Amino acid sequence: MRKLCVTLGIIILSLLTFNVHAQLTINQSVSPTTGLKVGDTISVKYTVARGTTTPRYFWLRYQYNNKALAYVSTTFSQGTSVQTYYTSWTAYKFTASTANSITAKDLYAQYGATPWGYATNADWNVGQLTIQRTDASINGDIATQKYVIKDLGTYNDIHKLDISYSIDATSAYITPITTDPGTISLSNVTGNTSQFKVRVLFPTGYDITSHSVALFPIQSNGTIDWNVKAIATKGLDASGEATFTTEVKVGDSLAVWMYGATGKTFMDNIITVSDAYKAFLGITQTDITGAKTYFTRPVLEKNIGLITKNKTTFSESDSYNMFAYVMGIANVKDSAWIPLSTNSGLYKWFSGLLNQSWLDGVPTYKTKVTSSNQAVDMVYAWGGDLDWSHSSSPTEIASRIASGNYANSINPDGQNVKTFSVKSMAYTSIVEEAKLGLVSTMMNGKVVLTGTLTKEGLAGLEVILQYDNTKLTFDNISFDAGAGVTNFSTNGDGRLTFGSMDQTKIGRIKIGTPYKLTFTPKETITNTAGLFYTVLADAVDGNGNKINLIVE
Repeated sequence: MRKLCVTLGIIILSLLTFNVHAQLTINQSVSPTTGLKVGDTISVKYTVARGTTTPRYFWLRYQYNNKALAYVSTTFSQGTSVQTYYTSWTAYKFTASTANSITAKDLYAQYGATPWGYATNADWNVGQLTIQRTDASINGDIATQKYVIKDLGTYNDIHKLDISYSIDATSAYITPITTDPGTISLSNVTGNTSQFKVRVLFPTGYDITSHSVALFPIQSNGTIDWNVKAIATKGLDASGEATFTTEVKVGDSLAVWMYGATGKTFMDNIITVSDAYKAFLGITQTDITGAKTYFTRPVLEKNIGLITKNKTTFSESDSYNMFAYVMGIANVKDSAWIPLSTNSGLYKWFSGLLNQSWLDGVPTYKTKVTSSNQAVDMVYAWGGDLDWSHSSSPTEIASRIASGNYANSINPDGQNVKTFSVKSMAYTSIVEEAKLGLVSTMMNGKVVLTGTLTKEGLAGLEVILQYDNTKLTFDNISFDAGAGVTNFSTNGDGRLTFGSMDQTKIGRIKIGTPYKLTFTPKETITNTAGLFYTVLADAVDGNGNKINLIVE
């Protein structure tokens, strides 16, 4: 009997030993940990301890405080026989589930606790790492990320591991997956008491990191010389912020400037049919005396709409040049300042402090450093962007001014101090939607793409469609958009632009099937999947309101 008990004890001990080690542990570490200051770059390393498991596929989500850290880069480190993937989501925060008494450290249990506890939160971003390895089990360091320390004051639990799952060599899920502690805090960070922050208001989805801001000295006579060397220049992070920690001192008078972008593909799509139609209304809508009445902020909007070269007043030529660009007239850039990815900065650009003066069409730039913890909010606009799709919206600016949700500091000639704002600089405009169904079919040896529109009242519509020109040749487009609208199409290198626009102020695009595009296959095609994708879709109603056109 004693021998039997001993034997059972050995078996139980063996099982306990197996359970202790048959798990996967994931942790993150930070370096350096000492001598940190605002603006420093730190490394966050993710490490897997596989124990006796054999992970071949590993998936992890984490979150970080975007007011404390600005993401820079990800480098994976599991050899060459791997597939890796990184992605992220802005303005989301994860709250761990407590169902069935699970803890935040049990990452696989959190993965299984659906729905996952994500909610919008302007202060947090979510990241995801995925690794698949074929030559060995995933183990050890899997990735290293770089972050820049931002000014927050305290840095407790600013990075957290949230949910994870992994699949082993037998295609089975590995459980449990744990972490301890699963959080990162920073201590003794210096420099956050002497920071000067510039924040820029921008529409959600816009690549604000394509821009930088610069600080310039005020001349002894109170003027600004933009040609002198800047005190400092820094790129904006994904939150639309740039923090200067050592370049300025309390008492300095400065001028703040935001630079435009160059070489970015989104620049080709700044001026669209809604901008062109707003310009058209801005010229044609008048009262009995001939005074133009369309623009609600006429000085600002006419400044933005003035894109024709060698003139100083918004006029019919600006409306024409916008419409000509939308219609695909190639040489319009010779006579107008059109923002393009290929024109090396030859466009009109505006930036300034967020205040009423900007809305009045008079940008201001001067600020004075009055404290060791200070911020200014800025706004910007691309020339020609009358629908504000890529620029700071006047509606949002006015809302923030009215509610006090903006930061501004003393202008040397007497501007008021505004309290520092923590509201996110990214905003989402509420716009009406319309849908254009594009259905592709094979018909008599041709590929036919039929557009179906169900929303009435559209004064303009534009679609840029990319098609596989290695497999298709564009033949023609037939229009049935109705009377009173001008139809247009351009084609080149597999990029097809088409649409319609009212030119009488009363013309509206007819519902039904206003567009039918025909292509000839260059090879045998059995289905049309993957032959087309939408680059841009834009629409505008008869009042000049931008419509979010969804192509399905």
